[in-house]
Amino acid sequence: MLWESNARRPGRPNVVAPANYLRWQDRATAFDEMAGFYEYRANLTGNDQPEEVTAQDVTGNFFSTIGVAPLIGRLFAADEGPSGHDRVTLLSYPLWQRRFGSDPSILGRTIQLNSRPFTVIGVMPPAVNVFLKAGSLVGKLPELWTPFAFTEAHRQPRGRYMLAIARLKPDISLPRAQAQMDAIAAGLTREFPEFDTGWAVRVVPIRDELAGDIKPALLLLSGAVGLVLLIACANVANLLLARGAARQRELAIRSALGAKRGRLIRQLLTESLVLGSAGGALGLLVAQWSLDAMLAVSPVDLSALGHVRLNEAVLAFTAALSLMTTVVFGLAPAFAASRANAPEAMQEGARQVGATREHRRLREACVVAEIALAVSLLAVAGLMLRSLHALRAVNPGFEASNVLTARVSLPMAKYSDEQKRLQFFRDAVARLASRPGVRSAGAISFLPFAGLGAATGFTIVGQPAPRPGEGSVVDVKVCDSGYFRTMGVPLLRGRLFTDREMQDRSDVVIVNETLARRYFSGRDPVGQQLAIDMMSPVVPSRIIGVVGDTKNTDLASDTRPMSYWPHPLLAYSAMTLVVRTASDASRLAPVVEAEIQSLDRDQPLSDVRTMDQWIAKSLAQTRFSSLLLAAFAAVAVLLAAIGIYGVMSYAVNQRTTEIGLRLALGAERRDILRMVLGNAARLTVIGLGLGVALALGFNRAAAALLFQITATDPLTLGGVVMVLACVALVATYLPASRASRIAPVEALRHQ
Repeated sequence: MLWESNARRPGRPNVVAPANYLRWQDRATAFDEMAGFYEYRANLTGNDQPEEVTAQDVTGNFFSTIGVAPLIGRLFAADEGPSGHDRVTLLSYPLWQRRFGSDPSILGRTIQLNSRPFTVIGVMPPAVNVFLKAGSLVGKLPELWTPFAFTEAHRQPRGRYMLAIARLKPDISLPRAQAQMDAIAAGLTREFPEFDTGWAVRVVPIRDELAGDIKPALLLLSGAVGLVLLIACANVANLLLARGAARQRELAIRSALGAKRGRLIRQLLTESLVLGSAGGALGLLVAQWSLDAMLAVSPVDLSALGHVRLNEAVLAFTAALSLMTTVVFGLAPAFAASRANAPEAMQEGARQVGATREHRRLREACVVAEIALAVSLLAVAGLMLRSLHALRAVNPGFEASNVLTARVSLPMAKYSDEQKRLQFFRDAVARLASRPGVRSAGAISFLPFAGLGAATGFTIVGQPAPRPGEGSVVDVKVCDSGYFRTMGVPLLRGRLFTDREMQDRSDVVIVNETLARRYFSGRDPVGQQLAIDMMSPVVPSRIIGVVGDTKNTDLASDTRPMSYWPHPLLAYSAMTLVVRTASDASRLAPVVEAEIQSLDRDQPLSDVRTMDQWIAKSLAQTRFSSLLLAAFAAVAVLLAAIGIYGVMSYAVNQRTTEIGLRLALGAERRDILRMVLGNAARLTVIGLGLGVALALGFNRAAAALLFQITATDPLTLGGVVMVLACVALVATYLPASRASRIAPVEALRHQ
């Protein structure tokens, strides 16, 4: 992937200017092919219910660049793309199945896209998509493709909205390609200083980009899975050690009868292999049963990576992992058990042979490891849950409850007249506002939390013009007079748009608090004039009001300067309707659809959901990661408790005779309790100490996923230590209490 990036916004990829893309094509020699594309929304109409689909306009070599051939039909021809020759389309496999019933005669059929006829020339294979969240204006997987061709107008350095993809030549490394693109970017800065100063090019492997920002979360969850596996293996190793100790007399007899040590180790490993295989098979069954439930709560970005399923690779990996863990964690117990001393093991008191120092240290080491790993995993889960709680407490800047939203994209072929577009949205808002149970209604171009929006450079009349590359950028939103009241965005100074300003072009604008504070240095911005580069010609508009800041893409991001323009000034053809109701807003969805259909029966709605659902969607990734980490942490704590209980219970069983003698010689029950609990406390303290040290390192790996919580948060670490200490106390108290109730006579009879 080839991105542009701005020095004033480091780390954030930016879409590409068509003019720059064309010059990259002319000058770059590091690539075999370079293709461009961009997303848009298209209304698919015809015999079935109208619907909005996600489309990608792609250059003719797009599919050859990514190395994909159609399932049926053909790709775009070289002459398909220029205006008048662009009415062909390729369907995605899911759209072909869903909308057209996998009809094999689909080739040559004409479909209506944005009120224009398009001929279907092919269907792409399943799971073919180039969906990049960082540059997506739609936020959905592409469902069809149309051809795109450049004109001379695209060579003018203006606007950035494309995505670019390229295939490296076999003998060119990524750093070498990056160096070449850096040189090209420097040349463009010299040629077009007003447009390209401060802009650079980033060359990024597409695999990294397809994973998007969910990659860190997936890596963190993979690490958590590894920790749970280690804890489980430590538990199994502990059980195998105890089992081997109990069988030392049997193994000693086998050895005395001629069995070699290697033969005994193979026998024990074979038994471990049966356990490992059974556990792996059962785990796969549970995974298959729970997969649908997991995907139901997963963020959309995860399903966008492809078909998530248990395939051959997963089965092979699980089988290999089961085998590996069986061998690695079964060897130590097998070696320990096979070293039994035959004369000692066959004595009458062989019950205590297993209580050797070596066995005891191995079992105690396993318990310490379990506690340490459980601490680190519980700490990360605690940080993620606290981060999720902090995110939910963030004020988005508007009142989200009881607000329904629905996006309407009018096709330009049918609504080319500006006044016709404006009238459609005025009528839609007026009809919805008059419905029973509706308190207010409005419309906006880019809804908060609904994805990327528009941004451009701006100037403030009366202030010095910035030098090239140092200009300011403002988010641009277009709305009507009812939007702020419907969303509950507070007015801080000045006034809002009037109904008259929604009828005729008025050069007025409303700005948010961040813009006012950053660029007016304590002066009242109301009455000042602001101009944006999106207008042609550029005409300054008077600031009439300042509204409160609202979160735009998610709750964690910083608020950026934002401007709101009256719809007649920028007559967008795509707007999102917002409707505030007196009760549950989701019930109004059929009403909104009916009103839009009454205005235009071929006009579909999309993204019909409440504002609460939009906010929940923005939290989906954090919630998903927190949910899984909490589940893993709960399993880890349970396994650690079982491990502690097992070791302490086994130790008490091995020391039954000793405890009986102590009681017979006058020891009190509290002395026995203190002895057993003291041994467990020693292991717990060591495990907690190691766990805190491990957690600090593991938490730093998760720091990028946290919000308003540091990776070394003392409250979380302290709480985790307290929880594990209490779990260890409970797990130890049961065998300790049983030991203190041993009858001396029964204990001595044990011997």
